[in-house]
Amino acid sequence: MFDLWLKTLGDIKEPAILWRLFIPFAAAIILVSLLGYGIFGFFIFSDTVVQNPLIVEMNSLQTTAESSIGSIPLIGGVLLWVIGVAAAVIAGVLGIILGSYLVLLFAMIITGFMTDSLIKVVRDKHYPELEYEGHGNTWDMLWKLTKFGLLMLLLFLLTIPMLFIPVVNIVWFWLLGFLFFRYSVILDVGQVILPQARFEQTKGMTNWTPTNFLGSLFLLSNFPLAGLFMPVLGVIGMAHYYFEDLVETQNSATAEQP
Repeated sequence: MFDLWLKTLGDIKEPAILWRLFIPFAAAIILVSLLGYGIFGFFIFSDTVVQNPLIVEMNSLQTTAESSIGSIPLIGGVLLWVIGVAAAVIAGVLGIILGSYLVLLFAMIITGFMTDSLIKVVRDKHYPELEYEGHGNTWDMLWKLTKFGLLMLLLFLLTIPMLFIPVVNIVWFWLLGFLFFRYSVILDVGQVILPQARFEQTKGMTNWTPTNFLGSLFLLSNFPLAGLFMPVLGVIGMAHYYFEDLVETQNSATAEQP
């Protein structure tokens, strides 16, 4: 893992990689400027939302519930405080996790359009004599990502009650996001570089070098704005890993020839 980190960070200074690293960041600023404030204003001030019967009914139920709980002798105020704190903690945890996921997902989509060019930059600098063909196609990759993404979404919906279990909620929902991030980066890069047979042999979770490397990237993506850079770093690191694996595989095949 540390070797991949050193190689990845060493490549950042390359102009061909450096400007690509900031494309998701620049795109995010433009997207937020054009859409973010407009959408936020719509949901906050629009009569369509504010006066929606469902919203009005929910506000009424909340007021009624608070009044009923608060009227309980002696402990009513304490119960309201406990419920308020619990709701704030749950909302905060869920907001941080989902917010970081949305930022990372946006960056992953942008990076997906640059995968081939990033891999070529790494190959030209470090492995200029190495030939690679990869396997599959874009539609096949998108179909696999869609199926896996829906599976993670289903697991998320089925395990929403785990939000009420401290610590477990953070670990579990972080793990769901990591599984999708790992699957996406490995599929994206591996399909470009490796033959299918070799890819199937190396893609498992117990292949700890890429798992630990991508896990550390995903952990860093929870920091503000960091998620915009992690997919590019993931592609660079996994390109190194797969190119070195391809070199070893080709050398072994050559050595076994009579």
